Amino acid sequence: MRSVILSAGKSCFVACPGCYNYFGRTISDTSHVLLFAAGLRDRFGMEKITVGGGDPLTRPDILPLLKGLYGLGYGIRLDTVGTNFLGPARIRFMGTGTADHVSAAEVAAVTDLIGIPLDGSTDAIQQQFRRHATVSSQLAILAQLEEIGAATCINTVVHAGNTDDLAAMAELLRGYTCVREWQLFQFMPIGPLGHHNRNRYLVNGTDFEQAATIARENAPGGLTVVAKRAHGRKHRYLLIDSAGLVWTPEQSPAASWQSEDTNDRRHMIGNISDADILDRLAALDDVDTEVGG
Repeated sequence: MRSVILSAGKSCFVACPGCYNYFGRTISDTSHVLLFAAGLRDRFGMEKITVGGGDPLTRPDILPLLKGLYGLGYGIRLDTVGTNFLGPARIRFMGTGTADHVSAAEVAAVTDLIGIPLDGSTDAIQQQFRRHATVSSQLAILAQLEEIGAATCINTVVHAGNTDDLAAMAELLRGYTCVREWQLFQFMPIGPLGHHNRNRYLVNGTDFEQAATIARENAPGGLTVVAKRAHGRKHRYLLIDSAGLVWTPEQSPAASWQSEDTNDRRHMIGNISDADILDRLAALDDVDTEVGG
């Protein structure tokens, strides 16, 4: 079963040396994105969609895009660093300049869940992976989401540099009733940056599970902790970059993680504007009926 992730933006507020994604050089017209999304809904009965990065809040018309998806009847999950919820924010990766402030309340009104990252309890740990995002900035974003009552998810990439920090991260989350879920992702050594810098971040399955256990034992009451192993996410992703290119990571047919799955290659399926793109997707063996992350 594959989950579809729509990369709405072509830039980011942070620079993650372990990023798995490919960034498009342009941004597809919103009307093309919505036409494609309508086709996914009508052809495959999809009901949910994840809008991710490049950071979606760097997209100038992110609110019209979200409102359009909402109008199509989609349940929407937005994954963002969230930097310009706090005000105009500097673009740090794959672009220059400043992204305008985006209202968290307006985003929350047309999304079901807002996911923001936290990868360490101190800046020294946090910025090993997610450069330019401080712990204080992420907690300020979380406080704003708490104030408006936005359903929120914390996303943590578990890697070699933060496996001993999960208890301290759990402590930071106390008191935030808006946080419904804490997702832990075992670092995946794929994509241009993730593969290139894999030796800095690789964490084995045993250490990942131990970190997840610590997170569950220390998480605030009522907070669901979801641990996602790398092998469990293999063959799960269908990605659309900001330019509209539809792709999947190039991975072996085996269900378990293999050495050949650790690479920087991708299998290109087409573009959202191609007349036969839905037919190509239908030919895939396992497009999910719920689009998510």
